[in-house]
Amino acid sequence: TVVLAATRGIASRHRWIIGGLVIGLGLSGLVALLAEQISMLADGLGQELFNALVLLVAVTMLSWHNVWMKKHARELVQQIKSAGQAISLGEKSMLVIASIVGLAVLREGAEVVLFMYSMLAAGTQVASMTLGGLLGLGLGIGTGGLLYFGLLRIPTHYLFKVTGIMILLLAAGLAAQAAGYLVQADILPALGNRIWDTSAILSEKSVLGNLLHILIGYDANPMGIQIVFYVSTFALISSLMAWVSRDSKPVRNVAVTACIGLFALVVVGHSTDAYASHKVYSPHVEVGETEIELRGHTTFDDRSTHDDQQKYILEIGHGFTEYWFSAVFGEVEKNQQGEMEYAATAWENIFQLTEQGEYWVDAGLYLEYEHAHESDHNDKAELKVLLEKATGKWLHTLNIIFERELGNNAPGITELGYAWRTSMHMGKALSPALEIYGSTGELGHPDHSKEQDHRAGPVIHGNFKLGNTDKLGYELGYLFGLTDSAPDGTLKFSLEYEF
Repeated sequence: TVVLAATRGIASRHRWIIGGLVIGLGLSGLVALLAEQISMLADGLGQELFNALVLLVAVTMLSWHNVWMKKHARELVQQIKSAGQAISLGEKSMLVIASIVGLAVLREGAEVVLFMYSMLAAGTQVASMTLGGLLGLGLGIGTGGLLYFGLLRIPTHYLFKVTGIMILLLAAGLAAQAAGYLVQADILPALGNRIWDTSAILSEKSVLGNLLHILIGYDANPMGIQIVFYVSTFALISSLMAWVSRDSKPVRNVAVTACIGLFALVVVGHSTDAYASHKVYSPHVEVGETEIELRGHTTFDDRSTHDDQQKYILEIGHGFTEYWFSAVFGEVEKNQQGEMEYAATAWENIFQLTEQGEYWVDAGLYLEYEHAHESDHNDKAELKVLLEKATGKWLHTLNIIFERELGNNAPGITELGYAWRTSMHMGKALSPALEIYGSTGELGHPDHSKEQDHRAGPVIHGNFKLGNTDKLGYELGYLFGLTDSAPDGTLKFSLEYEF
């Protein structure tokens, strides 16, 4: 449509435009033919993997389309108009028009092919997809006609914004569906099979539900990993779109932290004991500050083995230098007999590795040695990599945890883990946050997804001034079990006095 409007008045333009259209359609058909062959070859390797691959390729192309359009939308119409003017003056061959049309149709046609394959892979019925395609074609022709007759009067940037949002939601939905297939292939953990159930309000089998499923990836019973993929894809693409249009470093960092969050959720895991404190550590150290902290948690579950698990920690620490904080703490927990007992004494150290804000992410190290109170229990050594990034009002903190038991009865393995927090700064007295913890088992040999332990939930935290320098901090949160191996609920709290 833009080419037709830009070349209005040029002789023989229709022949060249139609020629470019035919070439683009032919190349798109070749992509469709190759995709069919790939589908046949992939059947022996697992249809779920092929479906996930097609969906992720579609997400990649749609993402590239949105980012490219965000960067070049303002230039696109003017460039093609300039090409038409150059041809009118004899400065360029009509072959340029054919090339523009052919490449445009190939790019869009390839996206349509992969989109149609992704819809089939996602379980969309052929009849509904065909009907939707015909409706879309009709709307496209109608919109194209309107654009052709009023292109110079219509603010095209508004059109690009609307279609950009639609493609953004579509890409996020396809990414979530790809995650579902990877769970079926036992490559990714489910992180909870039914995070919520809205089928009673809007079923996917209804006309509206099915339409929303196709357009934005609506799922009445999503898995936790699908939510992670949806949110991460949405955040990454929208951040890249904002970055290329404004060249904003803070926006770019949102995309980077979204990728880190996805990596933490999908790749990293740790041992069950990493839930000992349910605490996410910052890499920053305050020199001269002394802290006394009491924190703990208790679990709720229908199963007696997972219910009423309690652990409490009393800790005192001090920032000795600008880069070193050290603390000792004692740990009390409920044993299998239902009695509270003193479990361990530990020494922890935090080393700040970078100046705050010096690099795109702040980094630190956490070292801990825990001595078991009972002689028949093993001691433990723990290393945490502490990463933190601020993006506007948001603060993202990731702890990657390495843990190993020490002693004669130690299994001789290293376990790997993570703790994640995203917090929004609303004031010193109150800030809401989301925290996520998980476990996948031994490093390099993860447990089956059903045996993994993942928990996530809302947390509120803040602090109040007591005098000129003293502060009283608090934290309260509830973590929902995302897998069968996790308790249904975990209530956590923390009180901290700083002076």
